[in-house]
Amino acid sequence: MNRNSFDNEPYLVEQLKIGRKEAYSHLFQLYHQELCNYMTAISGDPKAAQDIAQQTFIKIWDNRSKLKIGDNKLKRYVFKTAYHLFIDSQRKRNKESQLLESLKQQAYLDMIEVDSSLFEERLQRVEREIENLPEQCKKVFILSKREGLKYKEISEQLHISIKTVEVHMARAMKRLRAQLASFL
Repeated sequence: MNRNSFDNEPYLVEQLKIGRKEAYSHLFQLYHQELCNYMTAISGDPKAAQDIAQQTFIKIWDNRSKLKIGDNKLKRYVFKTAYHLFIDSQRKRNKESQLLESLKQQAYLDMIEVDSSLFEERLQRVEREIENLPEQCKKVFILSKREGLKYKEISEQLHISIKTVEVHMARAMKRLRAQLASFL
């Protein structure tokens, strides 16, 4: 039978069903470019359109023995198959994107938990070291750093000179740096 016989759609479908490669080649030549254009219009991506068109023809070939296509519905079948493959790929991409986003959020939460437990540990260590400061030094440090008082205000409250406040702060900072250097 010559190539023009494939222009008869029911005959073309029958030849596809029995696995005749010439029929498949005819089908490919008949719709490939138009299918690529259609998928590019839908997807906005010429490369993705090429991939989907290729998947469409592979799927048709793989399922050729089960083809059930009504008269003059071959083109519709080809384009509908491509459209469904596109929708499936979008769903898969969305699922992958959601999974990736979920993994990213979990990683951030894990990081925060690790950071917050590390932060808590550091804070406790700092608190212990502040408690270990000499009494007057500790009072000056707490009034300055926790209460936010200026050196002059601390000097008035504790009835000591500003210079003494400065000396106590310098001692406290030096000791805390030395004690916490390896930890922070």
